[in-house]
Amino acid sequence: MKKIFAIGLSLFSLVIFGCGGDSGTGGGGGDDFEQENVVVYTTSTIPSIENINDAIWDSAAVTLVRVGHDTSYGVNSAFADDTMSLQAIVASDTLFLRARWRDYTADSAGNYIRKSSGTGSWELVNIADAGAGEDCLFIIFDGGNNGTEKADCASMCHATANSMSTTGGGQADAWAWRSGTTNPVKMAEDQWIRPTGTALTGDQLTSGNRLAYFTNWSQIGLQQPIFMHVTDTAYHGIYLYTTDTVAYFYLGYGWDAVQGYRMPAYYVDSTVYKDPNAGDRWDVKAMSGHSANYWTVVMKREMTTPSSIEATRYDMDFAGLDSIQVTIAISNHHTDIVEDGGWREHSGSIPFYLVFNRPTP
Repeated sequence: MKKIFAIGLSLFSLVIFGCGGDSGTGGGGGDDFEQENVVVYTTSTIPSIENINDAIWDSAAVTLVRVGHDTSYGVNSAFADDTMSLQAIVASDTLFLRARWRDYTADSAGNYIRKSSGTGSWELVNIADAGAGEDCLFIIFDGGNNGTEKADCASMCHATANSMSTTGGGQADAWAWRSGTTNPVKMAEDQWIRPTGTALTGDQLTSGNRLAYFTNWSQIGLQQPIFMHVTDTAYHGIYLYTTDTVAYFYLGYGWDAVQGYRMPAYYVDSTVYKDPNAGDRWDVKAMSGHSANYWTVVMKREMTTPSSIEATRYDMDFAGLDSIQVTIAISNHHTDIVEDGGWREHSGSIPFYLVFNRPTP
């Protein structure tokens, strides 16, 4: 029997969650492999979301989570059979997670738009082989009502081609951090998986709620960018913020002369981060950094949210749980194009538990 043990190192980590309420062990899937659970560190010291290397993380145990070792849970060729480190802290009624994994390139630009042949012509590039796509961290939690499937993404995401839906009769809470769309707005997208559907669905948006990122590509009439940066061809940045945009217009003297120019295929609204009325989809805050071939991502969300106690629940309520089952996955050059592998092309873990209260021996 092979095991990966929780260790007290100051490494960083990555996570995905699932079902809650009991204090079981990880397991299932793979070659007689058992994944060690993640023990949450409870403290009165609140980690800084702005500093992914806050010293308080040195006090939280690190668990190495094996990803990409079982095709039933997805294998991304960039990672194959690897491990990532994961830590968890509860402070001030908030759950903080820190994940770290090896990725030799930071694919932060995501999809892009490039000049094609013909006056004023552009093309949207959204295929990984052409350098599009973004790096991602996915987290799945069982909603507490999903039968024996709980947070097992092998049956949700991989058993049926081009489908992502629960089979246990309930739903799952999901967090999705993406390097090109949610990363620049300092958040992860809060989503959910239900018994029917073909993809992750963002949490509900009601009147007055907002979106944090948008597609910068017009599908109506001329296929071209919707917005461009105010400095037009002088701008070669990765992210296009709404506050820096003007409506796209063709610069006959400039665009054709800029070889290899890439226009961001998304524009993002950084003001959503501090908007208390932004909506349930944006209650997971996140910060990240890429250094020495590793991504480090810190995420936080209140243990209980307004959506977790409503009759129609989108968020899992962590308060009062002894443990919750989780599954995690990472992706390189992730796209939403089914023919390109899409969200299925990731390296995932077998289910394990996030343990809030370690049982007394």
